[in-house]
Amino acid sequence: MTVKIPKWFLLCILSFFLSTGAKWSNDLFEFAKNLEIFSSVYKEVGEHYVDDIPPGELIKSAISSMLKTLDPYTVFFSEYQAEEALIERHGEYGGVGARIQFRNQQPIVTEIIKGYGFHKAGILLGDQIVKIDNTSVSNFGHEDLMPLFRGVPNTQFKIQLVRGKDTLVKTVSRSNIETKSVSYAGMIDESTGYIKLDEFGNDCSREVETELKKLQQNSKFGGLILDLRNNGGGLLNEAVNIVGLFVEPNTTVVNLKGKGHQGPKNWKTTQKPIAPSLPLIILVNKSSASASEVVSGALQDLDRAVIIGQNSFGKGLVQNYQNLPYRTQMKITTARYYTPSGRCIQRLNYNLKDATGKATSKSSSEKIPFKTKNGRIVFDGGGIDPDVNLPAFNGKELLEWLEKEYIIFDWANEHTRKDAENGNNFDVSNLSNSNFNQSIIASFEKFAMLKAPEVFTKNWNNKLLTMNSDTLWVKQFGWLTPNKTIISQEVSKFIKANSSDILFELKKAILVRLSTDSVYNRETVTIDPEVNYAVKLIKNSESINKILKNPTKN
Repeated sequence: MTVKIPKWFLLCILSFFLSTGAKWSNDLFEFAKNLEIFSSVYKEVGEHYVDDIPPGELIKSAISSMLKTLDPYTVFFSEYQAEEALIERHGEYGGVGARIQFRNQQPIVTEIIKGYGFHKAGILLGDQIVKIDNTSVSNFGHEDLMPLFRGVPNTQFKIQLVRGKDTLVKTVSRSNIETKSVSYAGMIDESTGYIKLDEFGNDCSREVETELKKLQQNSKFGGLILDLRNNGGGLLNEAVNIVGLFVEPNTTVVNLKGKGHQGPKNWKTTQKPIAPSLPLIILVNKSSASASEVVSGALQDLDRAVIIGQNSFGKGLVQNYQNLPYRTQMKITTARYYTPSGRCIQRLNYNLKDATGKATSKSSSEKIPFKTKNGRIVFDGGGIDPDVNLPAFNGKELLEWLEKEYIIFDWANEHTRKDAENGNNFDVSNLSNSNFNQSIIASFEKFAMLKAPEVFTKNWNNKLLTMNSDTLWVKQFGWLTPNKTIISQEVSKFIKANSSDILFELKKAILVRLSTDSVYNRETVTIDPEVNYAVKLIKNSESINKILKNPTKN
């Protein structure tokens, strides 16, 4: 087999080095030398390796491996992946309205958008996907699976599912799906407004502005909670526009610095604000990233909002999309962004890796202090530190573990399925019924006492398997087995001692399965402990001012 490096590839590389300045000649020689070596290796493997190797797959692996040495955000997109990325950015596509995750290498339905294909077909959370039409998906990944769901609106396919002990076949219709960035907005009480922004999609700032203006029509409206929890980011210009709703025009929101970055370096607000003095609280957590951190970081630096929740993700890198031949594409990191105080909140340094090859982060002593507009101290190198820290799951690590290991998820699937089989109709008013609360706590306790020891033991055994190359360690620890009885007892004790925190998670799990999206959002907001804390804080102007105007605040 004869293998050639595409001419377009060589021309792109040559163009890059011709545009990089005075040192281009040395870099070009070094690159040309290594490209020739790579070409020779590629050719030799293609011609002489013992088995046939698809040349496209070999190059794709080489590109992926090369980009992995940079950062996780610089990636190559195949033709299909490029289309998916475009769909994601524009927020409209022909699909089924579902999110799939893999558990034990099996595709499981973990989120369903009501009113679309999966919901209309009667598919439930927790259903395991076995076949799409006649195609088995047992060894599929996301890239293999999603093209089977996407397609022309009003087309159909058969899907085979496993639900408990039953195997089901459903007919699913694709439809045009338009996702909104604001999933819920409304008044929490007579004076406090709330907006939940799920992502920074196309035109999301207009959505936020529209909802804010609706809230302002209420004569008693006196404060806003903007919820950016679990918001992974999106479009930078939308983040700047949202900040512009609350601060004066020509205010710097973010600065971009990067060798190869093209486009605006200094992003400032342009429009006249519609709520320049409105008391404002931003909710963040560890999954608030990128554009969420631009908004929360800027409003914190400008002392315009109080940030509450948990330390954010820490993504201070900016990506641009570049088109490549044959309808492929790449997303490449072109700059770091800096908040108005001058700090970069990027947590991981991908240029400096430890002995295991993992990116390093700054220690507390290495972080550089910066000052907000009022002189408060904030730090770089580790996401956005909230002004008021509220531990996730109220600091209950076991509760977080029950959530992470799908034990609450699986309980909710089983509980709602049994209720349906028994003809029990769910009523939202039950959520405030003490008997109902006691019954679901008892049901979950029984379920978790059986499930938790199984999950813990499985995880323990998997940890041992990862050490199988080191026989000494395996011999030392292989005889240890978790005591399931003790685990069950500890889980039971924890549930009894923390029933109110667990009830919140159980109620959310039931609501997402048995209510409409609007009811789910309305009801969960009213019982959310972090939102309730924010409501109390925003009504206390003295506490707000003390936080925002205290120059010794760290």
